[in-house]
Amino acid sequence: MKSILPIRIFRVAERSMEPGIAEGSYVVVNCLARRYAPGDVVVLKSPESSSVLIKRIKMIAGGRLFVVGDNRDISRDSRSFGAVRPDSIIGKMMFVI
Repeated sequence: MKSILPIRIFRVAERSMEPGIAEGSYVVVNCLARRYAPGDVVVLKSPESSSVLIKRIKMIAGGRLFVVGDNRDISRDSRSFGAVRPDSIIGKMMFVI
């Protein structure tokens, strides 16, 4: 799903990015961003369901992204579902509100 809006707001529905991004917070996302680097926080389509995830890019290898949650004890991320394709990224987080 490509967005026609350059900026979108998403509500954080899980604790996988705590303590930096708390459950219930809102993140402002740049949907036009297409360059990603390790450390970037991105919103992506879950490879396991129709939900949206917020994760940090840990590594880029072979054109695929390895994403992890900051709260590793409870996060479902690339450690469980593997690397994700860049086209699954909805956008890059700009800031938390």
